[in-house]
Amino acid sequence: MAGSGLKVIYVMGAGHIGSTVLDVAMSSHPRLESLGEVSKFHGFGWHLHENRHCACGTTVHDCPFWTAVRHRWSELTGSDDAARYMTLQPRHERTAAGWRRLVRNRFSRTPDFLEYQRGTEAIYRAVQEIGGSEYLVDSSLTPKRAYAQAMNPNIDLYLIHLVRDGRGVMWSLMKPNKKIPGRPYVPAPPKRTTKYWISANLQSAWVMRSVDEKKRLRIRYEDFALDPSRTLERIGTLIGEDMSGLVENGRLTTPSSTRHTVGGNRVRFIKDEDLQIRADFSWLDNLADEHRRLFWRRAGWLARRFGYLRDQRQYGSSPSEDRALLGSR
Repeated sequence: MAGSGLKVIYVMGAGHIGSTVLDVAMSSHPRLESLGEVSKFHGFGWHLHENRHCACGTTVHDCPFWTAVRHRWSELTGSDDAARYMTLQPRHERTAAGWRRLVRNRFSRTPDFLEYQRGTEAIYRAVQEIGGSEYLVDSSLTPKRAYAQAMNPNIDLYLIHLVRDGRGVMWSLMKPNKKIPGRPYVPAPPKRTTKYWISANLQSAWVMRSVDEKKRLRIRYEDFALDPSRTLERIGTLIGEDMSGLVENGRLTTPSSTRHTVGGNRVRFIKDEDLQIRADFSWLDNLADEHRRLFWRRAGWLARRFGYLRDQRQYGSSPSEDRALLGSR
């Protein structure tokens, strides 16, 4: 499906899996530009009633980078109608019927899909032209968006399926005193989190098959957090770039210039020189036994395929030892 045009590295999986930290670490390479969760960009920055902050510290409306991107996006699409794109995007990326639409468009493109596809490509192209990087990192996470990009012959797509132990995801969504920018935080019920974890990872595993095996990679959060250098080297091998030496002792060795990411957690606001990559295993001490049992009873079959163990206290096994899932590696 992939072509030889825009080089996009897409990170997908469930939420609360460390994707923002991985995104920041990857973009410390001079040839990689981080977009963050750019699927949220139109709603966060171009909507008249929303004006979230860019990672550079200014609001998206006031950020010179995103102002230039919007101008170029309008030129590329021939329209400044962001509201129209915001109508098309969730229909293909977020709704329950999205998969049916995407699979149908795999064989016969509809006008709405082509318009959505052009609008999404225009964002990537505008960012590349303004920022000048060779690779764009999109950590929007949703598998539907990844599948849609895989159908665009103008995008040279690399897929990273980032997975985290579901019990860690569960605790991240449950822990008290958590702050979410722009809205009150409501802890997620464990059953719903388990169902979400299964669904997001099965979808991601299936989407991995939409690109050549040489352009896909599965990464476990735990392996990245404990040995970020090795993980970045694996990503470098995937895209054909030297990404060794970007991290030493959990810190970035070559802090990038000002980042312009939207979406993602508060980590994106931390200066590169202050960022410390640490493994978060707080669920081991805090997640209730009943919730651990619930997760393993419902999702253990899938967790084992990613190399997780029911009573696992350390994450030392090699990613290459993970069992294959749906034919992807």
